[in-house]
Amino acid sequence: MEKQVFLTLVGRQRSPEGEETVTEQSAEAQYSERNGALYLLYEEKTQDGGRIRNRIKYREPLLELTRQGAVTTRMIFEPGREHTTDYATPFGLLRLGVRTAAVETDCGTDRTKISARYTLTDHGEPISHCEIYIFVQNRG
Repeated sequence: MEKQVFLTLVGRQRSPEGEETVTEQSAEAQYSERNGALYLLYEEKTQDGGRIRNRIKYREPLLELTRQGAVTTRMIFEPGREHTTDYATPFGLLRLGVRTAAVETDCGTDRTKISARYTLTDHGEPISHCEIYIFVQNRG
């Protein structure tokens, strides 16, 4: 099953000192389900006119976010585990750990919410505590 949906992503990052940053973006997305997994595909434009192709894959209990373009990364959120990711930006490559505390879902008739709580680490040391919220709304 494929359909167009409206996607909103909200991210919260809190430094060890307690400083918090909140980001939000919305986009039209292509929703599909295959082999027991939910997929969301969407593009975002960068300030310089470039594009980043994004894929969100969710198969309980694993959430995966892949970005390709001006920023390239593959982040895996798996409760109780830490996965390493290379975060490639125009300014250079960062190697970060993603230590996930929880991945949760709430599915309704015309909406889905997926959230993850995780800590970004650098060589095992926490650099920020984060949350991501993915809201999927059926169009129409």
